[in-house]
Amino acid sequence: MYYRVIKNGKVIDVLERIIYVNYQEKHDQILICDIKEAEAILSSDGKYAWHIDGLYNFKPDNSVYIITEISKFDYDKYKKNIKVK
Repeated sequence: MYYRVIKNGKVIDVLERIIYVNYQEKHDQILICDIKEAEAILSSDGKYAWHIDGLYNFKPDNSVYIITEISKFDYDKYKKNIKVK
């Protein structure tokens, strides 16, 4: 499955799969985790995390991003035009 990440009506990232993460404040790190402990999902470049509705609060960025499933065709189209910020 493929997904797009949306903020303020604009597609900001596309993902091949969802990787759940949480923030470890003690060491200021983002760690891969199980969905039960998740605070966000990892960006396609692995440098950011997107907080989505239904997950625990994510201290570094508690903005809520929307994810939706997309087709492989749409994924390829978006991937050419998106640079994760």
